[in-house]
Amino acid sequence: MKRIRMAGLMFLLGMALAAGGAEKVLFTADFLRQVKPTSTRTVTEENGVQVLTVQAKTKAGNKVSIPLDPTLLSGKSVVFSAEVEQENVSAPPKPWNGVKVMLSLVYADGKRNYPQAPNAAGTLPWQTRSARISLPQLKSAAFTLGLEQVSGTVRFRNVRIVEVEMPDYEKRLVTGTANRKDAAYKPGEEMVFSFRILNDGKPESGKLRIVRSSDDGRKETFEREVKAGETCEVRASLNQPGFVMVKAMLLDPYGTPAKRRNGRNVQYGLAGGVAAETLKQGIPEPADFDAYWSRAKEQLAAVPLRELERKVLKETAVSTIYDVKVACAGNRPVSGYLSIPKGAKPGSLPLRIYFDGYAVHSAQVRESPKAICFFVNAHGIENNREAAYYTALARGELRGYGFRNEENQKPESCYFNNMILRDLRALEYARSLPEWNRKEIYLIGGSQGAFQTVAVAGLSEGITSCDISIPWFCDLGGVKIGRVRGWRPEYAPGLGYFDTVNFARRVKCPVKITAGLSDWVCPPSGVWVLYNNLPGPAELTMLQGLDHAVYPGYNRAKAARTTHRK
Repeated sequence: MKRIRMAGLMFLLGMALAAGGAEKVLFTADFLRQVKPTSTRTVTEENGVQVLTVQAKTKAGNKVSIPLDPTLLSGKSVVFSAEVEQENVSAPPKPWNGVKVMLSLVYADGKRNYPQAPNAAGTLPWQTRSARISLPQLKSAAFTLGLEQVSGTVRFRNVRIVEVEMPDYEKRLVTGTANRKDAAYKPGEEMVFSFRILNDGKPESGKLRIVRSSDDGRKETFEREVKAGETCEVRASLNQPGFVMVKAMLLDPYGTPAKRRNGRNVQYGLAGGVAAETLKQGIPEPADFDAYWSRAKEQLAAVPLRELERKVLKETAVSTIYDVKVACAGNRPVSGYLSIPKGAKPGSLPLRIYFDGYAVHSAQVRESPKAICFFVNAHGIENNREAAYYTALARGELRGYGFRNEENQKPESCYFNNMILRDLRALEYARSLPEWNRKEIYLIGGSQGAFQTVAVAGLSEGITSCDISIPWFCDLGGVKIGRVRGWRPEYAPGLGYFDTVNFARRVKCPVKITAGLSDWVCPPSGVWVLYNNLPGPAELTMLQGLDHAVYPGYNRAKAARTTHRK
């Protein structure tokens, strides 16, 4: 057994060297010396390999912390890993809870970081869990192993940290296709997703981590070796309306995601759907949805419409760009960039109002020789400020905005309440501009901006059309019936008043939607519920391979797509 173990380690090292990397072992755990045994923490030696067993009978968990010499790790790029076997590990309350293979770090400037390897619930055989990180100067460090806020039994062996020089992944791609161009399947029909690995356009071998998740609540993660020129086929099916999503991620020789220099994983995603046109939202809208927003608009109306500031940002060949602020209900005014074409006559131009995605930054300039353009800052904060201003807000007051569970219990305290009020006031202000032609209003937004666009259209009259992409905050209650979660807050009662699919029911104008079948931030089931809830004319184009974080192998011009109209 010892000979097999050594052969495995030599094979791993050989893979690293063959791929152009090199390694230096910085730390290897010695449990017999570093861990004090208790009734729930035991150290044994099996075939010459030390094994740490950690048990937790309750969800309080049980963790072991092994101190590390920070000077060994400072300023280095490292992979930390452990082989893990687990039994009856309960589902964690948060994705970052569960089985811990984690570094506990304090940087020289006092900031803390807790990078960790992927974890899973349930019973699983021995498998390597690893993660890669580039480290600054450290004040202190520890290797944390065990269970956090879960019960069960977990065993660890071959725990180590190595300094690595990784191969260059700039020309490597993962690409793929589904066996149905329209990605539409019948209940129970087999879906086949095929992935390939390429290096500068040529087939290459490697290992893929496959993540599969479907709207019936099933989730699975596994790994597959792929030979050069061969495809990795993933087969799935679904017996109910919804989608199956599959993502293939290239792994480096240490089992961590292969990354390009910009930090993006080398990966690709595909999906297939069943009876998407029949999808309904997971939780009905609040009974007092209309009454709530009627009261909210009364609160807004109580604050007189007043331009607080309009200063010239710059002049272009096309228009004059203004930085504006407008009085609004809530803790901040409306702020944004307004562009008015030069020489515009009263009553001559349509309005184009743009809403922004999830971020903390300045508004952006949009201009047209044929329209008034107003780009609304999502937060009502200052525009055109130094980077430090936005960084301080993003790390402080606006850190994780909209995700605070205690705020989301009631709509009044939800962060998005005041955001939507600012959006409504922005529309009211734009309508007061003398250059507006008093008939055309076009709303545009992507992601969080799409959520705002649909909200304003649903709560307003006289909108000409909406053009939205990768819409966020759709079908927030879908997680309660097992649908793919996406990136969103924990479900709370107050969020029902902000679900994009509930605003959609009240939109009277035509809507054009572009979205991704494999978008793990805004899953396709939620987008389809939005489309299904729209009462008026609508067009939905779903693109295969499109994700919020664009995959390196994605080519929009060549992507399979299907357009639906009603």
